[in-house]
Amino acid sequence: MDASEYFPCKVYREEYPDWVGYTLQVIQKYYDAVQDGTSVAQTGNMANDPNLKFLVNYLVLASDTILREQGYDMDKYELYVSGLWGQEVKCNGGTNVHVHKHSQICGWLFLETPEGGSYPVYYDPRMNKPMVELDFVHSEELTNASSHVHFANVKPGTVLLANSWMQHQLTANSVDAQTKSIHFIVSHRERSCSI
Repeated sequence: MDASEYFPCKVYREEYPDWVGYTLQVIQKYYDAVQDGTSVAQTGNMANDPNLKFLVNYLVLASDTILREQGYDMDKYELYVSGLWGQEVKCNGGTNVHVHKHSQICGWLFLETPEGGSYPVYYDPRMNKPMVELDFVHSEELTNASSHVHFANVKPGTVLLANSWMQHQLTANSVDAQTKSIHFIVSHRERSCSI
């Protein structure tokens, strides 16, 4: 039987462990400003911090490359980082499943990833699939029947990027050590003239 795949969903991954030490130094002041006793502390937007320009530039370039590869006419659009937040997930903390409207690409740069700590999960975006879902064989290998993918192997320096319409979350942290990351979104605006 012939088969073709349509409407693929991708999560892109790169490793930049050499960014971790410097980035933690730069953003510690943002983490210190939100120590409020909650299980998930999120900083204000850090996208305009000149010390994070290297990260902002990387995210814009990587997002442009991804969207062009996916078939979007990026000569019509200008990308910019509209949100860049430090997240500190403490014991029993995690985030709800969510998407990011008014943006194109979102993801994380992980800075501290303790064993048993919080990690990202992406969910199948086929919204009608749960209405007719069958039981599926659970295995380490992802199949067309899988409903989500766990990234339990992130480490300091792991960058994940995906389309902003993919549902995602950070799992509950089950240890005393905190998981620290930068969560980001990349948005677009139309260019005033095409390049």
